[in-house]
Amino acid sequence: MSVTLRDCLKLPSLSLGKVIAGHKGLSSIVTTVSVLEFEDGMEEDIMTPNELLVSALFCLKDDVDAQCQFLRKCKHNGDVGLVLFYADMILGNIDAKLLETADLLNFPIILLPGKDMGLKYSDVIGDVMEAIFYDRKVNHYFVSSTIERLSQTPEAVRTPSLALQIASDYAKASFFLCDRQYHLIASSFWPASNYLNFEIVKEAFSDDPFTDHTVVKNQEDGVFFRTPFVEKDDSTLVLYAASKNEILYSGIMSEVVEIIQLFTALWHYNLNVSTKEAVIPALFDGKQHLVRHICQLTHLKAELYNEAMIAEVRDFTPEKEIQSFLAEVRLLFAKSSIPLIADLHGTHVILLYQNEMAVKNKLLEEDLKEILNERSFIPFYTYYHTETLFEELGKFLREYSKVKNTARGIYPHKKCFTAEDMRYALRILDLHNSVSAEKEYYCNLLRPVLDDKDIDLMLTLSAYLLDAASELKKASEILFVHRNTVLYRLNKIKSLLGFDLAKMPMAYDIYVAVSLYRINEQNA
Repeated sequence: MSVTLRDCLKLPSLSLGKVIAGHKGLSSIVTTVSVLEFEDGMEEDIMTPNELLVSALFCLKDDVDAQCQFLRKCKHNGDVGLVLFYADMILGNIDAKLLETADLLNFPIILLPGKDMGLKYSDVIGDVMEAIFYDRKVNHYFVSSTIERLSQTPEAVRTPSLALQIASDYAKASFFLCDRQYHLIASSFWPASNYLNFEIVKEAFSDDPFTDHTVVKNQEDGVFFRTPFVEKDDSTLVLYAASKNEILYSGIMSEVVEIIQLFTALWHYNLNVSTKEAVIPALFDGKQHLVRHICQLTHLKAELYNEAMIAEVRDFTPEKEIQSFLAEVRLLFAKSSIPLIADLHGTHVILLYQNEMAVKNKLLEEDLKEILNERSFIPFYTYYHTETLFEELGKFLREYSKVKNTARGIYPHKKCFTAEDMRYALRILDLHNSVSAEKEYYCNLLRPVLDDKDIDLMLTLSAYLLDAASELKKASEILFVHRNTVLYRLNKIKSLLGFDLAKMPMAYDIYVAVSLYRINEQNA
């Protein structure tokens, strides 16, 4: 089994400390330890999955907001916890805002004795790394451990490149994944900043015909490996690697291949770049060079596509049902002669198509909504429209993956969402994760209603504003009470708040406050 944060707490150096926040994150896997004392060293586009950080926060000791932002960056980058040294000497005291942020992020803070200057960073690093090395020595589970780590990462960053990065950390080698025509799909380097030109690795095998086994070449730049393999759709991919040590061997190459195969099967990643559907994961990963190659190879005209529809799929839905749905949708678009790219990606069915706002497009969208609403395995779906779809979709898909549960939490009865709904949900999520004065303002805004003995008031306010779009009749239907009962409760709420729910600008503030309340309750 992998070493978790909970396991690390039993080590001699960390047994002296205590977890002061983020207790829900103690099951996270730890694979390495790093010291971080300089805030400028944090780049948001560099993933460091499963890394435990050691710090005294010296650079941030006088700025609580910067400390909170530090934790958010760490969480975003894949770090799993913070071991806090010398708190009494450096910070003086630990602000409640920092603890609240850690709890919101499920990011454990392990506080070591604050005045013990005899306890060194190297004590913790040595203990944790020794536990990790021992675990690897007695347990050989690289494949299952990697899949488990990937399952713990946010969907927005779970890509083949991340899988290869984990492999690079394990084998201390650089990896390149491509097709038979050498079109690069994903890559990772060891160390991360040590860029290696793929052309050098590829050329080393120029005189060797493709075989179904690993070929090894000893070169001046290191030892190069090549392993072809077949994906589930019978397409052939090739894994290359470059190593300057003796850790990597053909057995690890086979394990990395197995990880890629499991990754594509579990999270429905289409890596067959000879098909137009492969443009969807390429857009998600933000790999514009690969998008251009797929468009050229499959004769796709990016300018024809200006609308995307993302349908969420329930867990454990039989793939047969999903493929039947896709076949019906493809037939619908084919009958209207409208360009379509449709595929299952992760937990979504994604459709990319042309919407000219003509009559036939409106009729098609009505038919599409009818098909979507008939499918019980699709709880909700989202539309996204832009004339530069292939340039902007990747960013939106990653944003969508981050906020879809928040949007669903705000509007649990809603099935059809828009891009604007998702952007609003992102604002509420950012508010929820903050410890700002703005968040406090919105939380306090509803205090008179929450403090009232009538527990139905908050339920009514939420249903009226968020579920019924401020329609009295619809709110009464949702709440299963008479229209006059809803009206009575709303008048009481108006009296308690001192605001008219229909008059701007306070109407918007109350709307935001109720949205935030729902998310706070959901995550309580």
